[in-house]
Amino acid sequence: MIYGHISAKETEQAYAEPIREAIRYCRETDVSGMGESRIGLRGEELIVQICDRITGKKEEKLPEVHSRYAELQFMAEGSEYMGFYPDRGDNRILEDCLEEKDTLYYQENPLSEEVMLLMTPGTYAVFFPEDVHRPFCQVEAPARVKKIVIKIAVDTL
Repeated sequence: MIYGHISAKETEQAYAEPIREAIRYCRETDVSGMGESRIGLRGEELIVQICDRITGKKEEKLPEVHSRYAELQFMAEGSEYMGFYPDRGDNRILEDCLEEKDTLYYQENPLSEEVMLLMTPGTYAVFFPEDVHRPFCQVEAPARVKKIVIKIAVDTL
């Protein structure tokens, strides 16, 4: 997992080119006038999703992982908590949607030692297939957030 801020350009050189391309896209794209959408940035290798959603209670959000894609989540507007913990193989599957949308949802894992990352405008997190994450968790109360989620094909990294 990578956690950073869009203004911290100096560390970017350590990232694989598709991650750098995703960060550049976030840096250069104004989503203020965009609604929910999906854009093929580079075919099926880089897929952009614009998310305009309302956050909710952590207990209402499901932990998830992906297998074919890493996922860069960039907060453009608003704030949310994003749960994160390494997938140590001790999670129980709640719903398998890998075929349809490359997502595996897990049940709550009381042994996960989940960390809640504060996502504010300009922050981003990159989650790899071994990183369980739980997006759209409210900070204090439900609130609107707008973010860019870029799916990066793992075989390009």
